[in-house]
Amino acid sequence: MNAVPDDRPAFPGTPLLLDVTIRDGGYVNGHEWTVPQARSVVRTVAAAGVPFVEVGYLREAASGPLTPSARCEPDYLEALAAVAGATGLAVMVRPGEVSPRAVKGLADIGVRMVRVLAGRLGVDAAVPFVEAAAEEGLLPVVNLTHASTHSAARLAGAVARAARVGARIVYLADSNGSLYPHETAERVRAAVEAAADATVGFHPHDNLGLAFANTVAALGAGARAVDASIGGIGKGGGNLRLELIAAHLVRHAGADLRLDPLMDEQVTAPVRMKMILDAGAGAMMTGMLDVSLEQSRGFREQAAVRGYDALLRADAYPAPSLGGTAIG
Repeated sequence: MNAVPDDRPAFPGTPLLLDVTIRDGGYVNGHEWTVPQARSVVRTVAAAGVPFVEVGYLREAASGPLTPSARCEPDYLEALAAVAGATGLAVMVRPGEVSPRAVKGLADIGVRMVRVLAGRLGVDAAVPFVEAAAEEGLLPVVNLTHASTHSAARLAGAVARAARVGARIVYLADSNGSLYPHETAERVRAAVEAAADATVGFHPHDNLGLAFANTVAALGAGARAVDASIGGIGKGGGNLRLELIAAHLVRHAGADLRLDPLMDEQVTAPVRMKMILDAGAGAMMTGMLDVSLEQSRGFREQAAVRGYDALLRADAYPAPSLGGTAIG
């Protein structure tokens, strides 16, 4: 799979694939990947031929050896870039946690993409980071979170706005893992129509076991970029399995990807097991009821008192309101 060209993301035969094992999987292990573990993941993803690997959140420097993926300091990025080969590093930015000045110099230490979270479709807050990334020669990307809670028309408007301010890829994130394939296709189709020269991407979660089906629907509706993780590691019910979508793209889109490195990977095994043990019925229910990660504590408290059956019935759980900090 070729790297993204300089003029604009264009993937005539094969969608762009981005690995989110370290960043999104950090919600499972508290972002306590060690640098050797993160290097192993990056090495595996690079060996598989995946063009981009997202390695954490860009935040202010902090003391202590743990949670390097929660702040992406220069020495951490340099250590990962050393084993990334042709695979580009991506970092996630949440407006309000760091200044756009933090983007300066990232290209010199191996970063090629900056992804900016736009919670509540707040594209305006993402603009300074998009501009800073473009000035540094990085690929500026906007992630529109909680796509299940917004209509296709509202998402399309936000996509158009993100494209106008310079985002080269705009992702729709099914943050709550609540979308069904027909809903995914409707939202992606509207986004593609509004995107102008930008590429539309899709970030699935698997609370309902529909991450792969939703991704296939998104690709069919015109999405040209997809997020996935090794073993589906990620928050809530997990993400799309990288090995599954890679196999699909090899068979059905002629992708130049390799499965053996992904199938043989062992470093993430403990985190995969933790996700399975921790998620359980709660992840399925939060997906069914469109409950965000920010709301999950209140949901668990209600479930403990009232039981899942009561919450599943009509109007048993209040309609989600996106309070708190948006998470992709």
